[in-house]
Amino acid sequence: MTSVFRILFLCIASISIAVAFPALAQTPGPSKFAEGILLFSSVREGNSDIYRVAADGSSLVRIATSFSRELEPCWSPDGAQIVYQSRRPSWALYVASENGTDERQLTMPVSWSPSWSPDGRWIAYSTGSAIYRISPSGETRERLFSGANCGRPAWSPQGDALMFHHTGTGNSEIYILDTENGDLRQITNHAARDFQATWSPDGTRLTFASDRDGDLEIYSIGMDGSELLQLTDNDVEDILPAWSPDGAWIAFVSTRDGNREIYLMRPDGSDTYRLTENPGDDMYPAWKPLSDSFPPGDSLQSVYESTRPRRYSIAAWSWAS
Repeated sequence: MTSVFRILFLCIASISIAVAFPALAQTPGPSKFAEGILLFSSVREGNSDIYRVAADGSSLVRIATSFSRELEPCWSPDGAQIVYQSRRPSWALYVASENGTDERQLTMPVSWSPSWSPDGRWIAYSTGSAIYRISPSGETRERLFSGANCGRPAWSPQGDALMFHHTGTGNSEIYILDTENGDLRQITNHAARDFQATWSPDGTRLTFASDRDGDLEIYSIGMDGSELLQLTDNDVEDILPAWSPDGAWIAFVSTRDGNREIYLMRPDGSDTYRLTENPGDDMYPAWKPLSDSFPPGDSLQSVYESTRPRRYSIAAWSWAS
């Protein structure tokens, strides 16, 4: 009888663990979980809001919400601020503290896909037909590129170039723009769509989503267009890759378990595990920068003061520029 009770106890304990930690219990896990903090957007409470979570699935908290939708969060390089897009009623960019307080509107509609430069001086974004950069104060704004269906700009680790996709050759390809001299370089060239590109922290590789094998998968490629690696292989949607700041992990979004959830994998596609689990879609993962990634002695406050005393004001500009 004692053996029967022991078996019963073990079964109940196993069920309790699976209920308490569903994401980690149902997905084959790696030998070591990632370290770090991520932002992401989720509709788990009926509307698309911004959440923060540790890379092991703990410490989930909602930090940005409104009557509308919040998407595509991005950290400032010192980790003290965040920027994201919100539809109120048209898409514009908003800046807030890392806890979601002190929110300010940064741009006028229409603005998508913000990316904060490593030195903190610029936030790049797309309007769909152009790539712009704007100072965090909102005072200075420059158009860097115009082209059909260009989107998701991402700063290089050195802050001297932007990577984005656009349909300059008829379908979506990945390009790199030198922000100092304006030189444009095409990285991918394929009949399928290549988009949603991100840099590795050391700047030697990029990851992107592509439907070149018939469905959306995640690939990695060298900066010269060589050494193409397919990192995912599913008959579902794998999209939106995001490198961890230490280069040890890539977060991405997949529908492999039914709806869009956030997963983590190694740069070679191994050790995959599911970070989120919710009936509502979880998307747009963004890693918090390492604490030592911002230049020593600098602060975003000094950056703001050097560009504009009035923080986060909406400057008067002409959208014809």
